[in-house]
Amino acid sequence: MPIPSDGVQKGEAVEIRPMRPLDVPAVLTILRESPEASLWTTASLLETASKEGAWVARANEQVVGFVAGRSAADEFEIMNLAVARSYRQRGVGSALVNTALAWSRAAGSLRTFLEVRASNSGAIAFYTRLEFEFSGRRPKYYQFPEEDAVLMRRSEHGTI
Repeated sequence: MPIPSDGVQKGEAVEIRPMRPLDVPAVLTILRESPEASLWTTASLLETASKEGAWVARANEQVVGFVAGRSAADEFEIMNLAVARSYRQRGVGSALVNTALAWSRAAGSLRTFLEVRASNSGAIAFYTRLEFEFSGRRPKYYQFPEEDAVLMRRSEHGTI
């Protein structure tokens, strides 16, 4: 699914497609340059790529971002999102999240949840722009460094 070029450099197309096992090395590289995201192992990324609920963004024939989530009953959880530094603030993250949200709605999800590091004000602002709301806090949720998680949620039908 191409995203509008106004979110990236003029004339540059970005495609969103399901994540594949061959994407794992590129996703690992993006995660290593994204300390604010959860650094997953190769094994966990391979498992994620073998299921529904994970997508990559591609530009210039390379992976430039990914999002992964999971559905349970009528809820969807965004578990991880990362965009290559050179593609941040160009609409790639929004396109990835919107793809995940559209898929989760089609699968019957009524609500979407996520956690983000309390110090990650950029991510909190990003998710707020995508209509997520603060819903709680988990003390000492993250390790290395130890930090609270801000819980956020979004309703797909106007009520939470």
